[in-house]
Amino acid sequence: MTALLSFGEVLVDLLPIDARGSQHQPIAGGAPANVAVGFAKLGGRSLFAGGISTDEYGVMLQEALAQYCVATDYLIPFDGAPTATVLVSLDSAGERSFSFNRNGTADMLFRSEHFDMVDWDQIDIFHFCSNSMTDDESVAATFYGIQLAYCKSKLVSFDVNLRPSLWSDTKLMAMRVERCYRYTHLLKLSRDEALYLADNRGVSLEEYWHYCIELGVECILVTNGDKEVQCVTSHTQFTVAVPTIEVTDTTAAGDSFVAGFLYAIAKDIKFDLAHLSIRQRLESSDCLRSAIDFAARCGALTCSQKGAFPSLPHLELVAQL
Repeated sequence: MTALLSFGEVLVDLLPIDARGSQHQPIAGGAPANVAVGFAKLGGRSLFAGGISTDEYGVMLQEALAQYCVATDYLIPFDGAPTATVLVSLDSAGERSFSFNRNGTADMLFRSEHFDMVDWDQIDIFHFCSNSMTDDESVAATFYGIQLAYCKSKLVSFDVNLRPSLWSDTKLMAMRVERCYRYTHLLKLSRDEALYLADNRGVSLEEYWHYCIELGVECILVTNGDKEVQCVTSHTQFTVAVPTIEVTDTTAAGDSFVAGFLYAIAKDIKFDLAHLSIRQRLESSDCLRSAIDFAARCGALTCSQKGAFPSLPHLELVAQL
């Protein structure tokens, strides 16, 4: 069975439970943790790496990961550091806005040496996002992990997932994101993120795709809410429609899409040939279309429920959509 190691933050989403948003329910979340849980709920072998607090929320998060069969061998506890929280606000269309409490939190304390604990022979896919690159020490650990995974011939998956409010200096965002491309096989970003990064470089989107691929990215997936998903590789470019659903909450929709894509592109691959076969599938338009369709259904189902971990679908539900 193909194994995914997802790295980054696991935190508490504080979701509104009344129309005015005056009361909130704590729910386990965090983009890379959502991907790990989504992959596991679909039936994949999933591991998570990151820092976690020993406070009450931290205990809740560790239990939630275990509940969804995510291995926590590389979840590093930090006494005295709090759990990161995100106050989530939803508009009438279910679209989110975020207010982060992430100052000195445990998820920011994972260091390069912690990656040396990983048994890379048991890992096929390494996934991360930009939220672990917002300060100097955490970015150093992130780059170390990416390069280690790449050098050990793991498929490297990068969801840009820009959250400007987490950055003390937003001028660093594009530079740090683009530094990862040389070690990235699969790049996922929203159309808004793509436009921001292309504009920052002073180029068109087409020119930006060329720039990414020249650096070594093999497949680019661009989501755009309820509109078509765009796929760009060195040899093809196409779009895939997404299902029409009634939106309740878009929290974790992008993470669900990533988990679904990684699961679909890697399913039914024998462990000893997993890496080679996944790379070959990224070169097949038919495989990509099928995986994107599956991923879009995962994302759509997540939008139909509130929450992060609880809203990520099981395989049986995806098959019904």
